[in-house]
Parts: sequence; structure tokens; C-alpha cells
Amino acid sequence: MKVLVFNLTPRWWMLHYSSQFCNELSKYVDLKVAIAKYYNQTLYKDNIKFIKIKTNPSLKSFIFDSLSFWNHIILIYKITKFKPEIVHFIDNHPWYIVYSRLFKMLWYKIYVTQHDPILHSWEGTSLQGKIAEKTNQVLRNLSDKLFVHGDKLKQEVIKIYKINPEKVISIVHGNYNFFKDVFSKWWEIEKNTFLFFGRIVDYKWLDLLLESLFIVKEKNPNFKLIIAWPGNLTKYSKNIEKLKDNLEIYNYNIEPEEAYRYFEKSEFVVLPYLDASWSGVIPVAYAFSKPVIVTDVWELSSVVENNITWLIIEKNNIAKLVENIIFMLENKEKVIEMWIKWRCFSDRELWWEWVVKKVYDL
Repeated sequence: MKVLVFNLTPRWWMLHYSSQFCNELSKYVDLKVAIAKYYNQTLYKDNIKFIKIKTNPSLKSFIFDSLSFWNHIILIYKITKFKPEIVHFIDNHPWYIVYSRLFKMLWYKIYVTQHDPILHSWEGTSLQGKIAEKTNQVLRNLSDKLFVHGDKLKQEVIKIYKINPEKVISIVHGNYNFFKDVFSKWWEIEKNTFLFFGRIVDYKWLDLLLESLFIVKEKNPNFKLIIAWPGNLTKYSKNIEKLKDNLEIYNYNIEPEEAYRYFEKSEFVVLPYLDASWSGVIPVAYAFSKPVIVTDVWELSSVVENNITWLIIEKNNIAKLVENIIFMLENKEKVIEMWIKWRCFSDRELWWEWVVKKVYDL
């Protein structure tokens, strides 16, 4: 079976997802991966063949590349020469609005994995968000199979978009255990340190987390929160100033080669999200055996049992958030127990082999 996987977006997590998915898939099919030329190939196995595409993350370059007739002709030629039976769109990119229609006309089967089939609460108003939603819509409608991460998300997608339930398939998100093996340098754990990792956007509710820390500080002042990833911190500046002795901030784009240190030196991770279909932070936390405090929204709380590998709080429940942070800070034996169970769960339940075999009926 010949399969072509498309992954053109520059998002940090998508390269990780694509590489691990394709590494496993390459064991079973004749595979080619269409990726942007600037992508780092080192996470992919040597046996994987690529179709490199000139498309860049900067707006100016993206427009120029999109208007390059020759760029598209070369791409289409390489794909039609390969003659895939299945074209699998594994991410969201504006070019797919056109390419998915073209491949449907060529009678290729269309598989689609949508990590965020329902956009976050703030994304739909921006131009980028509107394009992403249009791309999602086209791919949903043209897909022969549509894959989402979790049963709750599957039911919502069917309900909201009136999709044939038979073509929507729930799959688990595979682990990122490679992160520990490839990037880890055994950074020493710092006592009473925890992590907020990921782009700074409204739905992740950093403001709620900072507000909770004032209460935490009254009861247990000896802690440090690491905030790591780029984003506008202006709206949080007053609270950041008041809490500066308890914060460590890295407000810039963090490469995977650096990210490991923030996970390794933290005791646990906090994700107080307002909404999220899934989070790429979670499988990285799996890899480093870090328990997570997470809000009960969408699929974030559905992977494992509460109090075994993470603690679940109700959305917007600052009292429970405070309670759980203090619990983690003061119960080291429980945290260590959760570390062990977390990695065991990842190794046992989140194999990419299972994901690939379910997607392709292998």
C-alpha cells in the first residue's frame, strides 16, 4: 500500500507528531512524507522518503511560495508519479483547501487527522483562525476517514458538524517518549518547582494560575513556577511583578533541544486551560514522567484516572487549583509515585503501533 502523508505546518508539536507517526507507519507501507523544506528531518527514520516543498512560516514568504506556479507543478508531478492509494493530511495548512479537492478528483482516498477540529474560543475571530476553520471544513467534508483524539471530541464533532458517525474515528495520541531519549541530558530536579509550558494565549488561563499563586504563597511560600514559551505577557505584568521572586520566565521560542531542561527540573506541570481539544504538552510530560494538574475540559482529563498520574480540577475553580498545587508541593512521596505510574502508563497504553494499526486497519 502506498501512502502519502502531508505535514506542512511549522508548529513545534506537529513535527514531533508527524515524525513519530510516520516512523511507525513506515514499517507497514510504502510511505512518502510531504514536508516543508525548512523542516528538521533528524527525528524521522532514515528509510522514510520525502517530497520537499518550498513553503515558509513567514507571511511574506508564504504568499510568494503560494503564488509560485512552478512550485505547485513540481509537487503535483512528484505526487502523481508516486501514485498513492491514500493521502493523509495530518495537520492544517491553507494549501489543503485546493490539494484535497484535486486528490479527490484523482480518486485517492483522503484520510484526515484533526488535532483541533473545534477551534479554541479566541481563534475564530482572527484571519488565521478563519482560514484554519475553512481548511478544517473542507477536509472534514472530503475525507473518507476523519481521526480525532478521544471519544468526547468524536461525539462533539459528529454533533456540531453533522458528520456521518461511521467515518469519524477516535484514536489515542501516541507518546513522545523519544523526547527523553533524544534530548534529555539529565538536568537536576529543583525542589518545589513546577512548570507552565506552551504559547501564551488567553485560553490557557495563565492569569488564573498567577492569581492562585498569591493564595499558595500565603500557605507555602517556597516554590518556583517556570513559565516557558513566547507570547504577550503585558496583561499579566502586574501579577508577574508581585510574584517575581517565585517566577522564572523564558518568554521566547524554545527549541526542542532546550525544552527538555524545563521538564526535567520541574516536579510537576500545570495546565489550567479554559478549553482545549488536546495538548502537545501532555505527551512530553509523559516522557519525563511528570504528573500534571489539568482542568476537566474536552479530552485533557480523559486519558488516565484522577489521582493516579495527574490531578483534575473543574474549570475556573481557583480553590481546587490552589489545593492541588499545595498538595503536590507538600506530598513528595505521592509525586514520585505518580512519576512512576505516569511513564508506565505511557509505555503501556500510548504506543504508536496501536495508533497506526487502527488508522490503517493493519
